[in-house]
Amino acid sequence: MDAANRLSQNSAQAVMRSTELPIRTGVTDTSLPRQFRVRLTRTWPWGRSTKFWHRLAYGFAALLILTVVVVVVAVLQFRALAQHSERMLQVDFPRMLKVQAVHQHAQGHGSAMARLLTSPRANREAVYPEADAEYHHVDRVLNELTQQIDDEESRQLLATVVLRREQYRSVFIEVASTIEANDIVRASALFNGPGLTALSHLLAASEALLAHERRELERRHSAMLGKILNAEWILAALALASLLASAMLAWRITVSIARPLARVEAAARAIAQGRYNSRIDVRGGAEFTRVAQAINGMADAVAAREREIEQQAFADRLTGLPTRTWLMQRAPALQWSRAAVIHIDLARLRIVNDVLGFEAGDGLLMRLADRLRSLTHLLDTSTTSFALARLEGGVFVCVCNGLSRNELEALRSKMDATLSGSMQFAHQTIDVRLVYGLSAYACRAQLPLETLLREAEQAAAEAKRQQQPWSWYFAGDAGARARQLGLLSGLEHAAASGELEMWLQPKLKVATGEIVGMEALVRWHHHESGYVAPAEFIPFAEQTGHIGIVTRAMLEQALATLGRWVLSHAQLSIAVNVSTLDIRDATLPDRIRAMAEHHRAPLGRLKLEITESGLMEHTNRVLPVLQALRDLGIQLSIDDFGTGYSSLAYLHRLPVNELKIDRSFVSHADDKPEAAALLRTIIELGHSLKLTVVAEGVERAEEQDLLTEFGCDQIQGYIVGKPMSLTDLESFLAA
Repeated sequence: MDAANRLSQNSAQAVMRSTELPIRTGVTDTSLPRQFRVRLTRTWPWGRSTKFWHRLAYGFAALLILTVVVVVVAVLQFRALAQHSERMLQVDFPRMLKVQAVHQHAQGHGSAMARLLTSPRANREAVYPEADAEYHHVDRVLNELTQQIDDEESRQLLATVVLRREQYRSVFIEVASTIEANDIVRASALFNGPGLTALSHLLAASEALLAHERRELERRHSAMLGKILNAEWILAALALASLLASAMLAWRITVSIARPLARVEAAARAIAQGRYNSRIDVRGGAEFTRVAQAINGMADAVAAREREIEQQAFADRLTGLPTRTWLMQRAPALQWSRAAVIHIDLARLRIVNDVLGFEAGDGLLMRLADRLRSLTHLLDTSTTSFALARLEGGVFVCVCNGLSRNELEALRSKMDATLSGSMQFAHQTIDVRLVYGLSAYACRAQLPLETLLREAEQAAAEAKRQQQPWSWYFAGDAGARARQLGLLSGLEHAAASGELEMWLQPKLKVATGEIVGMEALVRWHHHESGYVAPAEFIPFAEQTGHIGIVTRAMLEQALATLGRWVLSHAQLSIAVNVSTLDIRDATLPDRIRAMAEHHRAPLGRLKLEITESGLMEHTNRVLPVLQALRDLGIQLSIDDFGTGYSSLAYLHRLPVNELKIDRSFVSHADDKPEAAALLRTIIELGHSLKLTVVAEGVERAEEQDLLTEFGCDQIQGYIVGKPMSLTDLESFLAA
C-alpha cells in the first residue's frame, strides 16, 4: 500500500522519467565503391593484376574465417551471459524477494498481535483477519522457497526459519487463545516474553537466510562480470587479429573502408542498446560520411519519437499529470478493490479560450493541476490510496480507494473549496466553476476502473444537464440512456411507418383575433410503448445527429397538409422547427422544393423556426442556406429569442421574417415590472427590425392583455389552443 501511495503521489514526476528501450538497428554491408576499385587497379602494373586479386581473395577468405570465429565466440559468450542473466532474473532475484517477504510478513504479524493486545474486545474482529493474512503469507512463501532452494546451506538456513516459525506459531496460538479468554494480562505476559523471543528468533533466522541469498547473488554477479571481462578480452583479441589481417591485405582498404565501418558498427550497437547520444565520427570518403550522418539522424529521430510517445502516452504534456493510458495500465497493479472516481469538469473553458485566448485557457488548466497536486493533505495516505490524472480538455479525475460514499462526498466538498475560486489572467478575473461526477463500487461487485470512469463522466453530464454542481451516478441513468438508444434505433422505422405524427398548435393574430397559422409539433405514437414524450428522444436525436429524420417527417406532413389546405384554409401557415444541423445542410432548400412540388404546396405558407443559439453559433455557414430558403418564398422565424446570445450586428443581416419570444419572458410578466419592461423592449426591437413578433407560452388573460398593450403581433399558447391532431384541429377551426 505504501508503494501504491508513493506511486500515486508522485505520478506526474514518475511518468516523465523516460526508460531507455533497446531498439534493434542493423547496418547493411556495402560493396566497395567503383572509384576505389579503379585506384587499386592503377596502383599495380598490369602484369601483377591477377596476383593482386588472388591475394585479395585469400585475404578476404582469411577475414571471413576470422569473422566466423568472432561470431561463434560472441554467440557462445552472449548465450552463456544470457542464461546467467535469465537465472538471476527468474530465480535468484525472486527468491531473495520471497525471503525478504517472510521477514516483512513476520513483522506484520507481530504488529497485528500487538494491536490485538491493545484493542478493545469490540475492535478485535477487524484485527484477526489481518493477523491471519500475515501468517498465511509467511506459510505460503516458505512453502514456495522449500520447492525452489537447491543448495545445501540455503536448505539448512531455511529449515531453521521453518523451525523458528513453528516455535513462534505455538506461542502466538496460546496468546490468541488467552486473549479470547479475555485474560489480557496473561496474554501480554506471554507475548512480551516467549512471544517476542520466538518472533526475534524467527526474524533473525529470516535475516540470516536473506544475507546468505544476497551473498550468493553477489557471487553470481561477480562471476558474470568476470565472464563479461573474459568475453571482452577474447573479442578484442579476435578483432585485433582481424585488423592485422586487414592491414596485411591492404592499408588502403583498412584506412578507407574497414576502420570507418568498425566505427559505424560500434555506434550502431550503442544505438541499438538505447544510447541514442552515441555519435559516429567518420573521417573518410563522402559515402561513409553520408552513412554516418544518416545513422546519427536516425538516432536523434528515434530518441525524440520515443520520448514524445512515452510523454504523450503516460503524462499530459500541458499539466504533467498522468493520462488515461497511465491509469489503465496501472489499475491492475494497484489492486484497488474499493475504488471510487471523482470526475472533475472545468466549466467555461471554451469561453475562456474564445475570449482570452488559448494561452489563458492553458494557464488555467496548469494552475488547476497545481491545486490538484496539493490535495494530498486532504487524504490520510496511510490508509487511502489515490491517483490524479487529466483525461482531455478541462476534465480531471481523482481515483481513490477505501473511501465510503459519505467520505467521498466530504472529499469532493473539500476539493471544491480548494480548486474553486478566482484566478487572474491578463488583468482579467476568472471565476473557476467545476462540475463533479461521482461513482463508487457501492454494494456492487468490484468494477473495472474503465467502468467507474465512464459512470463518473455520465454523472457529471447529468449534473450539467440539471445545472447542479455535482451528481452521483445512478444505475437508472444508464437505463434511461439505454431506452433512448433503443428509441433512436427505431426512429427511422417510426418515420417510415407513420408513427411520427404531426400535431398542430394554433397562433392568434392579436389585432383581429383570427387564427393565422400553426406550429407543427412532433408526437411519436410508438407501436409498443404508446406515446413517447418529445423530451425523451428529441435532445438525444440532436446530440447523435439523427434529428434530420424527425425534420424530414415533419416537413413531409406539413407540406402535404398545406397542399390539402389550398382550397379550405389557404390563409393558414404551418411552422416547422429545424435544428442547427438541418440549416447547415446546403441541400435543404432543394429537398424542401422537391417536397413542395410533390404535394403541390405553396412554399409561401411554410415557416421554418430556427433556435437563436443555432443561428448565432454558425452565422457565416448558415447564411447562404437561409438566403436560398428565403428565395423560395419560405418564411423564417427566430425561435426562443432571448435565451441565446444574439449579436445585433448579425441579427439585422439574417433574412428572417419573424421573431418568437421565449415563454420565460412572457410568464407572469404582468406581475413583474422589470420583466414587463424587458418584454416591451424585445417587442420594440423586433418591430424596429421590421419583423413579426410572436409570443409563445401565453396561458393567462393578463398576459394576453399586456402583450396587446405592447403591440405584440401574434400569440401562441394554451389560452389560444393546445397542440392537437389534424382531426381535432379541423373541429377546432370549424368551431
